[in-house]
Amino acid sequence: MEKIRSWRLVRLLVFIIIPVIAGLYLRFDDLAVWHARRSSFYYKDRPLFTSYDAFYFARWSEDYLEGKYKAGKMDPLRFVPDNYIVSKLSDSEVEKLKAYKAVYPDPIPLESFMGAVFSKFFNTHIENVAVYLTPILAVLFVIPLVIYMDEIGAPVAGFSGAVFGVLSLMYLARTTIARFDTDSLNLFFPFLIAYFFHKILHTEGRKRYIFAILAGISCYLFNWWYAHPDLVLIMFVVFILGIFITNGRVTKEDLKLIGVLALFSSPFVLWHGIHSFISRASMYIINFGKTAVKTGFPNVLQSISEAQRASLKMIILTTVGSSIIFWLGMAFIFYMFYRKWRETIFLIPSFLLGLMVFKSGNRFSMYLAPFVGIGFGYIFDELFNYVLKLSLPKPKNDEKGKVIFRNILTLSIAVLITIIAFVSQTEAVKFVAVPKITPTLEGAFLKLKEITPVDSWIWTWWDYGTAIQYLSRRAVYHDGQSQLSPKTYFVATTFSTSSPEIAYNTIKGISNVGVTYINKWLKEGQTPESIRDKFFKGVFNGRLSHPVYWIFTEDEIGKFAWINYFGTWNFDLKKGIKDSINPVGVCFIPSKNKVICGGITIDLKTGVIKARGTAVLNKIAINIDGHYREFSYDPAGRYYFDLVKSKGKLLGFIMDQQPFYSMFNQMFILRHYDNKYFKLVYDDFPVMVAYKLVCEE
Repeated sequence: MEKIRSWRLVRLLVFIIIPVIAGLYLRFDDLAVWHARRSSFYYKDRPLFTSYDAFYFARWSEDYLEGKYKAGKMDPLRFVPDNYIVSKLSDSEVEKLKAYKAVYPDPIPLESFMGAVFSKFFNTHIENVAVYLTPILAVLFVIPLVIYMDEIGAPVAGFSGAVFGVLSLMYLARTTIARFDTDSLNLFFPFLIAYFFHKILHTEGRKRYIFAILAGISCYLFNWWYAHPDLVLIMFVVFILGIFITNGRVTKEDLKLIGVLALFSSPFVLWHGIHSFISRASMYIINFGKTAVKTGFPNVLQSISEAQRASLKMIILTTVGSSIIFWLGMAFIFYMFYRKWRETIFLIPSFLLGLMVFKSGNRFSMYLAPFVGIGFGYIFDELFNYVLKLSLPKPKNDEKGKVIFRNILTLSIAVLITIIAFVSQTEAVKFVAVPKITPTLEGAFLKLKEITPVDSWIWTWWDYGTAIQYLSRRAVYHDGQSQLSPKTYFVATTFSTSSPEIAYNTIKGISNVGVTYINKWLKEGQTPESIRDKFFKGVFNGRLSHPVYWIFTEDEIGKFAWINYFGTWNFDLKKGIKDSINPVGVCFIPSKNKVICGGITIDLKTGVIKARGTAVLNKIAINIDGHYREFSYDPAGRYYFDLVKSKGKLLGFIMDQQPFYSMFNQMFILRHYDNKYFKLVYDDFPVMVAYKLVCEE
C-alpha cells in the first residue's frame, strides 16, 4: 500500500513540475531578447511594463510606500474634476446624482501591496518586481488543478489542462514578465476554491469545516486580488446549488457549512457581489457590441482590443493552437462534465467564464484553455480505464502491478501531451512580451512631472492615464479604469474638431462640471446633442481651479482613427468618421521641388503625388524648424500631406480633409495652434507635445 501511495505521489509531483517548468521557461525565455535589446525594453535601470494596468497597480504600490495611500479616501490623481466636485457635495446630493468618485480601494489591492512589500524588501523598482512576480504567480494554478483532477480519477486530464493552460497564447500574453496585472492569479483562485468546495462535499466530520474555512478564506483573497465580488457571489451560489443537487436536500449541517463559508468569504463581499453582477452583466452581455450605450454617447468598448469578440480561428489560436485538439477537447470536457458531474459541478462557473469568449471579449479565452486541455487529456483517462479492464488480470494480489503499469503509462502519455502542446502552441513559443510604452515616452512622462505644477490636470486620451499618474504623478481626466463615461467622448471631440475655440471650451467646460452634472442633465431629459452644444459654445467656461495641460503622444497617431470615430459621433446615425492619419515614413528632398517618402513621390510645384497611381493633392503643410507653410493645389483633391522635421529627419503623413484640419493633426503633428487658447510648453515630436490652456488670471 505504501509503495502504491509513493507511486501516486511521484506521479502527482511530476504532473505539477512539468507544467510549472514549461510555463516559467516560456515566460522567462523573453529575458534573453530583453537583455539583447535593452535600449528598447528598459528605461535606464527599470524594465518597461507590458500592460497598461500595470501602471495602475504600481502607482498604488508607490503611494503606499510613500505614505500617501489613504484607503477609502478620494484618489487625487484619478477622474478629475469629478473627484473634487463630488467631495464638495452633501451625502444626499451624491445619492441623488448617483455621483461617482474615484477613491483608494479599501483595502489596498493585494497586488499593489505585494509590489510595495517586495520593492521595499529588495530595494528595487516595482518594475523589477513585476518581471519575476507575475510569471511565478501565473503557474500556481497548476497545483490545485492537478490535485483536483487526480482525486476525481482523471489525472491525465488535470495534467493536460495544466500544460495547455500555462502555454495558452492568451494566458501567456496576459501573464508575461513585467505585466503586473491581476490575470496572474485569476486561474489559481477559481481552481483552488472549486477544489475546496469539492472536498467539503466529499469528506466527513470536522474536516468539512476546515475545508469550508479554507474555501471562505480563498474567496476573500480572490476578491482582495481581483476586486470582482460578483465572481465570488456566483461561486457561493453554485456551492449551495451543488449541495442541493448532489444530496437532494440541504441539512442543518449543510447550513452550518454555508454559514462558515459566508463568514470567512465576508458577507460584505457577497452583498457587493449582487450590485457588481448586475453592472457587469450590463457591460459584457447587454451593452456588449452596441455602438452606443443607453445615455446616447458612443460605446468606447468598440475600440478596446481585449473586449472585441474573437473569431473562431482566433479562439482556437489563443487557447490550444490546434483545431483538432480544440474540438476534441471541447467535446470531451462536456462528456467529462456528464460522466463526473458530482465531482466537477464546482468547475462550471470558471468554464462558463471561458465560454464568454464566444460572446464577449477575446480575453476570456485564457479561462477556456485549461478546460479544452482537460477535455483532451480526459480522452486518455478513459482509454486507460478501458485498456486496464481488458488487458490486466483481476486477482487482488495483482493490484500493485496494475498501479505500476498505469502510472508508467500515464507518465509516458504526459511526456507525449507536453510535446503535442509545444508543437500546437507554436505562436506561444515564438511570443515575446513587448512593453506598452517606449523608453522615450516613459522619459517624456517623467519630464512632464518637471515642467508642470504639482496640482496640474492632464487632458489626453485614456490609454496612458495611469502611466501619467504613476510616472508624472499628475491627475488625469480619465484612464483605463474610467474610460466608459461620457467624458471620453468629449476628450475625443477635442482631438477631432477643427476649431481651437471648441476644443478650448470643451476642455474648460469639462474641467468645471465634469461628468457629474452631465449625468444629472441626462436624467433630467436633456439630449446628448444639446449638452454637447453647450460645451462647444462655452456655456460652462468658468475660472479653472487647477492648471490644465493638453498632451499628445506618439501612440495616438495609430489610435487616431478610433479617437476620431468617437469625436465625430453622429447621434442620429450612431456612428462617426473613422478616418486615419497615415505615416509614410522618413522623407528626403533630392531636388528643389521633389519629395520622396518610401514608395511615394511628391512634386511640390504641381502637387502631384505618385505611388501606385497618380493624383493631385489638395494641400501640403510643412513645418521645418518651427516655420509653418501651406501650399494649395487642387481644391477638389482628396488627399492632404504633412511634412515635418523631427530630430533631423523629415517625416511624412497623408490623410483626408477632416483629419487634416483636426486639432490632433494641427497641434500635434504640425504644431500649428492658436496662441489665444493654448501655449506650447513642450515639443519633442513625435514622442510627446504638451500645451497649457491659456486662462484668465
